[in-house]
Amino acid sequence: MENKSFNVAVLGAGNIGSAVVSRLMNLDKEIVELNVVKVLVKDISKKREISDEILTDDFTDILNDESIDLVIEVLGGVEPGKEYIKALLSNGKAVITANKDIIADCGNELVQLAQENDTCLYFEAAVAAGIPVLKPLIESLRGEDLNRVTGIINGTSNYMLTSMEEGSTYEDALNLAQELGYAEPDPTNDVEGIDAKYKAMILSLLCFGLSPKSEEVYTEGISSITKEDFEWAKRLNKTIKLVAQIDNKGEGFNARVYPVLVDAKHPLASIRGALNAILVEGENINQLVFSGPGAGAAPTASAIIGDVLSACHQMASNQTNWYPLRSPKTGNKSIHDVHSSWFIRLSVQDEPGVLASIASLFGENNVSIESVIQEGRGNNAELVLVTHEASEENLTSSIDSIAHLDSVSSVTSTIRVYL
Repeated sequence: MENKSFNVAVLGAGNIGSAVVSRLMNLDKEIVELNVVKVLVKDISKKREISDEILTDDFTDILNDESIDLVIEVLGGVEPGKEYIKALLSNGKAVITANKDIIADCGNELVQLAQENDTCLYFEAAVAAGIPVLKPLIESLRGEDLNRVTGIINGTSNYMLTSMEEGSTYEDALNLAQELGYAEPDPTNDVEGIDAKYKAMILSLLCFGLSPKSEEVYTEGISSITKEDFEWAKRLNKTIKLVAQIDNKGEGFNARVYPVLVDAKHPLASIRGALNAILVEGENINQLVFSGPGAGAAPTASAIIGDVLSACHQMASNQTNWYPLRSPKTGNKSIHDVHSSWFIRLSVQDEPGVLASIASLFGENNVSIESVIQEGRGNNAELVLVTHEASEENLTSSIDSIAHLDSVSSVTSTIRVYL
């Protein structure tokens, strides 16, 4: 790359935006010379550690400034950021965003705009903050035939699950996550898997060329997980993680998010606290694991700075940073056709024939049982079963039927087992 300077604008000056501006201002000029010339904010009068001379509340000041080479979007939410990015790319400006909502919503369209206008679009920070995983997927692994990607891609839920594994209740784990700033006052997006779903949609596009709609990604969060589930998981030499799992094997493509029991020796089991990890599988690479900090202003700013350096290098060649997206090789597969093994806890009456009745209903739905443990006596005996692999449809039908047995007080929990 020839030694030249680049003019940069930043859309947004919240926690992440301010961290990005600070990093840009202090970046070693021997790496690349950057000039932050504009920062878009809502309120210019608000006191910030940013020079008033570069603040603006008018997006067109950035869009129409031909001297600006690169724009970083860190506004949050979908609008107006989505329309801003479209306008910038159409105007030939390189764009970097950390906004998973926008990329999940229209990532394919934005990639095409970047290609059509020979410019750059980077969004490394949109999936796993400080973990450099998207660039390897876009470039280093573009020639590989991938078949599955699995991710722990929400730091808040992983922190809470780690706390519960260590003995906390769900409520205590959530309160602590909120006190530490990992969880928002309204934690719904994190604990119900919505944040992870958006990131799964982005990974689907990059790894398999398929961009599922939000309603097509089956999503289940961690709010029903209890510390008792962790006690049982430990007895089975497993732990519990919220994962996004994307398969693209011969039987079809499916993306989903839900809690799973993970064997204690599996690489994902060691991802604790607010860390994230993404496991990529393919015929030639077997398994690759990317792990590190998946949330926070500093890791996010780090990923953005990495994108800035890549974009500057790319702009010097006047080319887009995108290879053609992968072509879909299979059709979509419904969650009902996904095959899983389930861990099931039942509260039952301790009387003859209970297990036989339950086993019979499983058999009617073509589900076989791998193991059974019963504890307790009387009306509150606990029955724990692990099934062999079967379709979600058959497993769900089995549980619905079992829940109506007079001898079954309740279905306490059902958790998939990671295969």
